[in-house]
Amino acid sequence: MQLTGRTDMAAEFVKGKNGIRCESYELYGEKITEILVSEKETALFNRPCGRYFTVDSTDVPYADGQIHALCTVLNKLLPEGKCLVTGLGNPSVASDSLGWRAAGRVLATSHFIESMHNADGIGNVSVIRTDVSANSGIDSVFHAIFCAEKIKADYIVAIDSLACSEPERLCRSIQVTDTGITPGSTTGNRNRLDRAAAGIPVIAVGVPTTMEYESDNDRFFVTRYDIDAEISRYAHIISCALNRSLCPSLSYSDISMLMNYS
Repeated sequence: MQLTGRTDMAAEFVKGKNGIRCESYELYGEKITEILVSEKETALFNRPCGRYFTVDSTDVPYADGQIHALCTVLNKLLPEGKCLVTGLGNPSVASDSLGWRAAGRVLATSHFIESMHNADGIGNVSVIRTDVSANSGIDSVFHAIFCAEKIKADYIVAIDSLACSEPERLCRSIQVTDTGITPGSTTGNRNRLDRAAAGIPVIAVGVPTTMEYESDNDRFFVTRYDIDAEISRYAHIISCALNRSLCPSLSYSDISMLMNYS
């Protein structure tokens, strides 16, 4: 049994490649790696060009540090305007339920934001959670684009589980990119949720929750034994960071109270 090398993590697929613009620094106890894949390098890696940020944690992650570091990264990439947060994945599979569980804790404000007298610092946010096509018969990319068009969103934030090829990254890294995402790529889906498809920027946020192995010509995915706890923890970290970035006028205690209330 051996790893296939399949990965969604930019920090892995550009590893050891010369000429790649890569910068690493520490922030709130987390290691931040910023990678820029140019149009010229897109063909080399067979990956879309754009900016990739990775937030790497130690063996004992510190949630507050991860939240603060992720907020800083999000603030570098999130555009202005109306946001559609989209939770991707399969809610029935623990390792693929990150998008669903994180989006379920993001504060939706669009239904009352326009009637507020002073909405400064409160983002215009809508939230949906799509299901995999095997359950719904509808590609989640089409679902997200349709909703974004109907509500006239200015950009999409898509949350999903990812795959990695380095065991130390499993449930220990967060990747944020402005290149979009291909939901269900492990099952052969090729429809991308990105600016080209949606007509608006798509920011993808994900955590590697599985690794692909091969044995006797069979391929399968493995995950951590405590994946339920890890998914719960990262759903909290991602949703909290998004809430703080999208609604900066709310205090940490306000966000915590509203998240628990919802």
